[in-house]
Amino acid sequence: MSGRRILISPLNWGFGHAGRMIPLALELKKRGNEIIFGVEPSLIPVLGIELPGIKIIGLPGLSIRYSRHLPQWLCIIFQVPRIICVSLREHRLLKHLTREINPDIIISDNRFGFFHKGISSVYVTHMLRIPFPRPLRFLEFTGTWLHNRIISRFDLCLIPDYPRETNLSGRLSHGFKIPEKTVYMGPLSRFVQHSQSAETILPPEQYCCLILSGPEPQRSMLAEMVVSSLPDTKIRILSGSSLNINLDNGRVTVITSPDSRTMREVITGSSAIISRSGYTTVMELLSLGRAAVIIPTPGQTEQEYLAEYLNGNYGFVSLRQKDISKLAGVVENLDSRNAVAMPDSAPLLENAIEQLFKKQIQGNRHNPATNKES
Repeated sequence: MSGRRILISPLNWGFGHAGRMIPLALELKKRGNEIIFGVEPSLIPVLGIELPGIKIIGLPGLSIRYSRHLPQWLCIIFQVPRIICVSLREHRLLKHLTREINPDIIISDNRFGFFHKGISSVYVTHMLRIPFPRPLRFLEFTGTWLHNRIISRFDLCLIPDYPRETNLSGRLSHGFKIPEKTVYMGPLSRFVQHSQSAETILPPEQYCCLILSGPEPQRSMLAEMVVSSLPDTKIRILSGSSLNINLDNGRVTVITSPDSRTMREVITGSSAIISRSGYTTVMELLSLGRAAVIIPTPGQTEQEYLAEYLNGNYGFVSLRQKDISKLAGVVENLDSRNAVAMPDSAPLLENAIEQLFKKQIQGNRHNPATNKES
């Protein structure tokens, strides 16, 4: 069976979740499938460049709010009722949407409510275990259990990582018994799509590349801190959206909503890279053979864990935001071109796609009326 219609929709948490679905969408399209990509409307312009020949539709979703002062895990706890309401709303929205487009497969990247009982539904996450802050670590099993309950509503769970000791997510998706319907698909990076055609543009002078990701106000806060901490350094900032600050335009260049080709050229041409420790950013940097100084968003437990886990591994060096005064010394000693080469993940992706199609065929066998109510 070929020529399936596949609906893909990532969580609206910056560009990261949408970015890592780009290579999966292009790979599925290359295999003769019709892809419909549903995202927050504000992301449509840049995704239109990244996904030629793919229909992109606006699907408003969850928008997480951060704070300048409160720990981010506490902000998220306060927003749990809203997260539940948005998940219920997107589940209702999906039921109406499936009547219009009649997809064969639905792929959700961390959108909790984006599943349908009558259509093969696939969940993508790198975080089976939900990391809690250290004082509340004894409650961590609760969050993991709840997440597994959500995953159980889907027919298949795909993890963008390696299955064994060499991996990028650590205890987030390793070191415990995973559900039987879970498959490791290997890291995902949109830069792999451009690896053969794009050429590195060497700058006339050295510069530091700052990759900004995640919601405001932490995005602009990090930009201000980095620029202040590197007063004698030329900086090129890659940002998914405009910044709410004024910067020295003679020394700092801000590139807003860059496409993959531009990002690749700026990253590979830089003398040093600074970024958050978001999982998508980590996967993309390693796909280019680059490492970075990674600065986790304060209080965002996932990023804090990843920064700790990756510190000293694969060429990464982690630095807490409150210690950013040390940034100049860390950057000076960073060999960001010395990332460890990662194993080939193509066989993992091939197997994951085979499992995806197998689940779809099984789902159709048990649910011949794919447009029934969920």
